[in-house]
Amino acid sequence: MAAERGRRAYPALQFNGQDVMVKLRQYLLGTTYTDIAYGSSDSISVDLYDADMVWIKDWYPTKGDEISGGAVFYDWEKQGETIKWYYGQFVLDSIKFSGGPLRCTFGGMAVPKDISFKTRQRTKTWENVSLQGIAAEIAGRYGLGLMYNAPGITIESLEQTDKTDSDFLYSTVKDYGMKMKVYRRKIVIFDLGRLEAAAPVATITRKDFVGDGWSYDDELEGTYTGAIVSYKSDQDSEEEIKITVGNANEGSPKARVLYINKKCDSEGEADRMARAAVNEANEEMTKLSGEIWGHVKLASGSTVTVKGLGKVDGKYLVEKVITRIANGGLSQNVEMHKCYKRL
Repeated sequence: MAAERGRRAYPALQFNGQDVMVKLRQYLLGTTYTDIAYGSSDSISVDLYDADMVWIKDWYPTKGDEISGGAVFYDWEKQGETIKWYYGQFVLDSIKFSGGPLRCTFGGMAVPKDISFKTRQRTKTWENVSLQGIAAEIAGRYGLGLMYNAPGITIESLEQTDKTDSDFLYSTVKDYGMKMKVYRRKIVIFDLGRLEAAAPVATITRKDFVGDGWSYDDELEGTYTGAIVSYKSDQDSEEEIKITVGNANEGSPKARVLYINKKCDSEGEADRMARAAVNEANEEMTKLSGEIWGHVKLASGSTVTVKGLGKVDGKYLVEKVITRIANGGLSQNVEMHKCYKRL
């Protein structure tokens, strides 16, 4: 009978479409992949040993090169099983060297090769357009795909004033209660409530945290039960309109009211923006983080059930997973927030 082998994890990388694992093998110290659910882009870090100075000389890379890849897991969940995990594509934007011994780190972000997405400021008036339409136009400008999994939202008028397309789209999506990330050459826009409602993909217990290393934070300050929005129907109007969402009873000791004053085209838009602001604040209410034993199928945007931690127990949405692969092993750090009823 063949002896059982232990779990092994190895990176699988390409530079500019070419498999480089043979070339990298004698230099590679490890890779770190940061998978973020929303608000930013995924990233990758490749750490190399460079004692013979080949990377700092002949093999010095070019910023803007493409890094793509993932990892291969052997005998991870059962003997004889091979699991392949694809991270996506990244643009090399950071090159670092340090001495004693000489090492280098190449960092990449999941952003378009056309860096003007994040650098060129634009001024434009958007009129009678949908949120999806804005995203589609911006995605097309940079050769990106668009994955839109959110309610249809019509916008009467919106100003983009001296903002990059990246900053403008992220902030607009946020204002209307949606989330966004750039991932695998796509702009992905989605309703977080739908993700929170999905069935958990795993159960995490206290023993799943390496060395019992976990941190729980349950805050009341900065969270809300409702909101009051004040807006004018148009710029020339003297009449200020107020609407409330959730428990915004200013006379109630249990009410924590968020006050919002901003331009809105309609009562419906004001209502949506108020709910978005309250929901976003409340995502910060209850957090759980820590290093867990490698869970190769865990990804940001998925939900998990936490058990065995008393009042900490419940359903959580995974906001970030940082995966480090080195020397055939795997370590993971996770950050997640507790799922509460959204407004």
